[in-house]
Amino acid sequence: MKDLKTVGLAKKNIKNQPGRTTGLIVLTGVLCFILFMSSFLIFSLKNGMTSLSARLGADVIVVPQGYDSKIAGAILRGEPNSFFFDRSVEDRIKKIDGVEKTSPEFFLATLSAGCCSFPIQVIGVDFDKDFTVVPWLEKQIKLPLKEGEVVGGNNIQGDFNGKVKFFNQEFNLKGKLAKTGMGFDNSVFMTMQEAKKLAKEYEKILGEPLAAKEDYISSVMVKVKKGVDPRDVSKAINEEFKGEQIYGLISKQMMSEVSENVQHLLTYVYILIALVWILAFFVLSLVYSISIRERKGEFAMLRILGATKKKLKAICLAETLLINVSGAVIGSVSSFAVSLLFARAFSEKLKMPFLEPTIPELLIILLATILIGTALGPLSSIISLNKMDKREPALLLRENN
Repeated sequence: MKDLKTVGLAKKNIKNQPGRTTGLIVLTGVLCFILFMSSFLIFSLKNGMTSLSARLGADVIVVPQGYDSKIAGAILRGEPNSFFFDRSVEDRIKKIDGVEKTSPEFFLATLSAGCCSFPIQVIGVDFDKDFTVVPWLEKQIKLPLKEGEVVGGNNIQGDFNGKVKFFNQEFNLKGKLAKTGMGFDNSVFMTMQEAKKLAKEYEKILGEPLAAKEDYISSVMVKVKKGVDPRDVSKAINEEFKGEQIYGLISKQMMSEVSENVQHLLTYVYILIALVWILAFFVLSLVYSISIRERKGEFAMLRILGATKKKLKAICLAETLLINVSGAVIGSVSSFAVSLLFARAFSEKLKMPFLEPTIPELLIILLATILIGTALGPLSSIISLNKMDKREPALLLRENN
C-alpha cells in the first residue's frame, strides 16, 4: 500500500524514466554548483575588500617612483618585491604640513633557491613607530619580537616555533596570523634590524649594494592629521621630492581602483547567475510541460481509477521535489568541496583581495543553495500543472486514440 501513496508513486515514476531523471538531476546539479561557486566568490571578494579597508591604516604610502604597482602587489597579493630609498626621506616627510605621523617599512623578496625555504615577501617593521601592521599583529602574537623571530602570514609554510630560512639565515616562526585575504597572507614580518641583516645576505647573493646600506628603507607609511585631505598631503610630498623619483600614493585611491575591479567582476558574476537561472527555469518548464503531455494516458487512467486532480498534482510535485533535491544536494556539496580545496588557487588567479567565508558561513550558503535548487523544480512545473488542473485528465485519453 505504501507504494500507492504519493511519494511511492512518485519514486516508481522516477525509476521508470531513468534518462529523463538523470538529465534533470544533472541540470539541477550544475545550476546549484554554479550558484554556490558564484556565492562563494562574491562573499570572498567582499570579505577581502572589508579586510583591506580594515588593515590599511596609512593615508599616504611613499615609495620610489614607478614602484606604486609593486607596493600594491606586495600589499594586495603578496607578490615578492625589493625596492629601496634613503631613510632621510622620512625625516623630510615629517616636516610637511598635515602629516601627523610616519612609519618606515622595508620590503625584501626572497628567492626560490637553496638559500631560502620558499619565495615570499619579507616586510621589516619598525615596531616602535608602526601604526599599520603592529595594531593587528599584537592582537594575535605576543610582541615585541626577539632576535631571530619572525611572524608568518596565514599561507606561510611552517609550524609554530619551527625553522624557516631566508638568504641562508634561519629564523624561528613565532606564529602565524589569521587569514586576511591580502598579500599579508603570503608575507613574513620581522623587525627592521633583522630585515637589514637579511639585506646584507641579499647583497652577497644578488650583488645589490644598495640593499645593505643601514639608512635604506622601502616605503614610508603616512597618517595625516584629522581634517586634512590626504590628496593635499600627497601633492605636497610630490612637490617636495620633485625630480628625486619619490612618489606619494594615496591609499584610498589604490583601494578604490581595486574596489572598482572587484565591482566589475561581481557585475559579471551577477549577470551570469541571472542568465543561467532564467535559462534553467525555461528549460525545466519546457521539460515538465512535455513530460506531462506525454503522460496524458497515465494521468487519465489514474483519474478513472479514482485519483483526484489534487492527487495527480501532488504526485507530479513529489517527483520534481525528489529529482531537484537530489540534484541540488549533489551540485551544492560538490561545489562546497571544490571551494574548500581550491580557495587559494582562486585567490592567486584573481589577484584581488580574497578572504573566503568561515565554515559556518559556508554551511549557511550550502543550505540556502540546496533550498533554492529544490524549489526550482516545483516553481518551473507550476504552469504545466495548472494547465493540467484546468482540464479533465480522463478526457485526455480520447486524444491519444
